[in-house]
Amino acid sequence: MKKPVIVKYNEDDILEILTEYLASEYGFDEFNTSAIIIGMPGKDLRLIAVIGDSEDDSIQEIKLDEIDKTIEFNGSHSKAKYINPNTFDKMKINDC
Repeated sequence: MKKPVIVKYNEDDILEILTEYLASEYGFDEFNTSAIIIGMPGKDLRLIAVIGDSEDDSIQEIKLDEIDKTIEFNGSHSKAKYINPNTFDKMKINDC
């Protein structure tokens, strides 16, 4: 059995991990990014990120706070429909 690993990351570490993951997911080998983490943990914490080609300097001019106000959540988990565990056994396939 492996020994547990304990980590404590600051905001820059978290942003780097998230943007590198997203860049890879969207097929960017070299990329330019602008990202912020806003909100309150456990309430409305969210990542706003723009990722593009490494030569696209216009990414730095994008107002992330405006993006936050204008787009819906589009992460893979935010697209999933919440299923109440108390009523799961009564659901039909079309309810999912």
